[in-house]
Amino acid sequence: MNTQSKHTPGPWKIKKDRFSQSVWAGNERIAEMMGWGKNRRRANARIISAAPALLEALKSAVSYLEANRPKGNIREIFTQLNEYENGVLKPARAAIAQAEGRANA
Repeated sequence: MNTQSKHTPGPWKIKKDRFSQSVWAGNERIAEMMGWGKNRRRANARIISAAPALLEALKSAVSYLEANRPKGNIREIFTQLNEYENGVLKPARAAIAQAEGRANA
C-alpha cells in the first residue's frame, strides 16, 4: 500500500493582503501565513511557494550526482567518496524524502 501523498503541482504563487500572505496553486490555496509580523509572513510565503521548484532542482542534482559518482580505486578516493555520499547525496536524498512524505523530519 502506497501511503505517500503527492504535493499539489507548481508553480505556486504568493497573494498578499494587509494582514496575511497566502500561497496558491492556480485557484487552490496551499497555505496562509498570518500573525508573526509582515517580514516573517513574506519570508515564510516565499519559502513555501518555492517548494515545488526546490524539490525538482534537488531531484535533478541527485540524478546528476548519481550518474557522475567518483570512480577509481576505492582506497585512493575513500575520502572523496565519503564526502560525496555523506556530505552531498545523503542530505539531498533526505530532503527529497521529507518533501515527498517518505521520512520523518
